[in-house]
Amino acid sequence: MIGRPAPEWSFTRWVRGPSRSLHDLRGKVVLVRWWTDGCRFCRSTLPVLERLRREHPDDLVVLGVYHPKPEPREVSDRRILEVARQLGFGGPIAFDRDWRTLDRYWLSGNPERSWTSVSFLIDREGAIRWVHGGGEYHPSDDPRHRACAIEYQGLERALAAALSEPAASR
Repeated sequence: MIGRPAPEWSFTRWVRGPSRSLHDLRGKVVLVRWWTDGCRFCRSTLPVLERLRREHPDDLVVLGVYHPKPEPREVSDRRILEVARQLGFGGPIAFDRDWRTLDRYWLSGNPERSWTSVSFLIDREGAIRWVHGGGEYHPSDDPRHRACAIEYQGLERALAAALSEPAASR
């Protein structure tokens, strides 16, 4: 997937922030993370993404995409915003009720891809630069979270590279 154009998204609705297409965000680096309530991996990862969002307010858009589990269903905006508050995420939020965009990005035709808390880093031109196939990633000195720290370091490297590239003129 790395280097390929990111698929356009078609979310059920935008819960926080204006509705934006991937095309609208050309020139920005975009980090998309699917998350849900009750997910311990989301609980440890979303605060880190919020920190990144605040550190790079002009060039990075961190988009949280809520997807209901254990199966697709309607969830109120109020509930989604409450969970985002509990998880410490203040960025834009889209709702992928039926997992349509999640399916197109990650699950479709890939039975080995069972994680749904996935992340994609998309560069200024709309190409995928980094993928995290699920679970958690965050900085940590705890040996039990060594894999999380390694994954986070991979994100940091990919993010630094994507941010260092100039935006092409539209």
